[in-house]
Amino acid sequence: MPSQQELVFTADTFSRGALRMTVTLLRSMNPQLALTVQNQMCSPINPQADNNPSPKDNFKIDLVPLDVRGVVESLQKTGQHPQVDPGTQMMVKALIIDWINYANLLIGLENSKNAQ
Repeated sequence: MPSQQELVFTADTFSRGALRMTVTLLRSMNPQLALTVQNQMCSPINPQADNNPSPKDNFKIDLVPLDVRGVVESLQKTGQHPQVDPGTQMMVKALIIDWINYANLLIGLENSKNAQ
């Protein structure tokens, strides 16, 4: 099991599948935010062939904290919708955890800047 420190170092790395699912869930609620997240998929860490990209292709993301907050809030609203099936709810919860880990990374980076 990875330590919390290892999780912090990888909190800004998202898979293609996680980003695509986030975009899909955000698109109807907040199209501008969905586009911002989609634009994070422009330079993969481990490039794949364009004709058959792997959903495990990873991307380093760089979003401002307010956008991350918007993503988490929108995903929470989606997960609480009464018509969402249990499978989607589980995926939404996993995505929320990923985005909260990224938010914690941003907070830690900001705190380390302020401490200097």
